[in-house]
Amino acid sequence: MPSNSTPKKKMPESETAESVELATAFALASDGKLYFTFESAPPPGRPVFVGYALRADEAQKFGVGRLLLWAIVQPLALGSDGCIYVREGLIDAEGRDVFRGFAATPEEAARAAEELHRIASNVVVEVFARGRKRTAA
Repeated sequence: MPSNSTPKKKMPESETAESVELATAFALASDGKLYFTFESAPPPGRPVFVGYALRADEAQKFGVGRLLLWAIVQPLALGSDGCIYVREGLIDAEGRDVFRGFAATPEEAARAAEELHRIASNVVVEVFARGRKRTAA
């Protein structure tokens, strides 16, 4: 069985000059909830989502239409690492990344959205700044 935390993924060196590790910190599920990862135990009384990542070939095989249909019938979650997580018990867990998260309160979800908006704005500014440096060189 996979470990209790979501494994970190290394991005290929071809995609970045620096070695970067991505961990799934949160996932947005088709049940409308934002889930934050936990290491030991979730806060008492919070709904929990445990899911296993689809492999890229599986996601491609299902296609967008079938994935959306699946998300209506059974919760799927899109992780901050870009993986699609299927609720535990619906696919074989062997060798797959696992996400374990607890549902955010509406207040936590609002704060997270504000923080993500701020971070995204900073990323855009940095990308444009690096682009200008490369074209000037």
